[in-house]
Amino acid sequence: MNFVQSDSFSKLAILCDEKLYESSGNKQKIEVYESKVLGKILALDGKAVMSEADGFIYHEMLAHVPICTHRDPKKVLLIGGGNGGVAHELLRHKGLQIDMVEIDEEVIEVSKKFFREYEPSDRLNLTIEDAAKFIEKAKPTSYDVIIVDSDNEAFYTKEAYGRFYELLKEDGILASQGSSYYMDMPRHKEILKNMGEKFWIAMPYRYEMLCYHGVWNFIIASKKYHPTADIILQRADLIDGLKYYNSDIHVASFALPTNIDKELRGFAKK
Repeated sequence: MNFVQSDSFSKLAILCDEKLYESSGNKQKIEVYESKVLGKILALDGKAVMSEADGFIYHEMLAHVPICTHRDPKKVLLIGGGNGGVAHELLRHKGLQIDMVEIDEEVIEVSKKFFREYEPSDRLNLTIEDAAKFIEKAKPTSYDVIIVDSDNEAFYTKEAYGRFYELLKEDGILASQGSSYYMDMPRHKEILKNMGEKFWIAMPYRYEMLCYHGVWNFIIASKKYHPTADIILQRADLIDGLKYYNSDIHVASFALPTNIDKELRGFAKK
């Protein structure tokens, strides 16, 4: 059987052996497939969001790049991330306090069953709520780092970035999904532009995803620290148990091909 996903620019098929789970819940359609090459695949609303073969790349890069850029992170807001991967990576950093806001409790339960057990930790405060409502109520300058692990368009507007800016401390960092400068340059530019109107730095960095069939991007926005000039090398290279991320990958992920660099001039702030 094939799991087929389509969007505005492509249609991709992943050869799968069987469907392990399907639910049309209150929030979104959730499916789990089994593939010989990718292992178990989690799909939300018809799009693969992670697989056992490559999920660690996404989670390590979204979590550790901002944490290893900040000089002294103590408190993180994680929006989305119901599969538990980014939270798992953040908890590798001793003393880090995490507020995680996930709208769909079923994603958490399905992920526990098929992918990862959530580690019990008094450093992880999980709230089941619409994150848009959560950030409206949150106090300004509450967080050192905000990570957006969600494709909800509400978190990619100028207004949302303005609110994230308010919630961050004076040296705060924001990291979020950033589409792909290869697959959807207009969308990538829009996100960079919206971030750059508030933040001193707005830079894309790359990662590879097998279940996305290509190169994709996160974007880091910062009030103070530069992601390659200010990386904390000791923190990046002394994290136990990583499969992908290290200080060399961190720095290299910000390198842009010449044509992309030219295309993003006036959008990326570095």
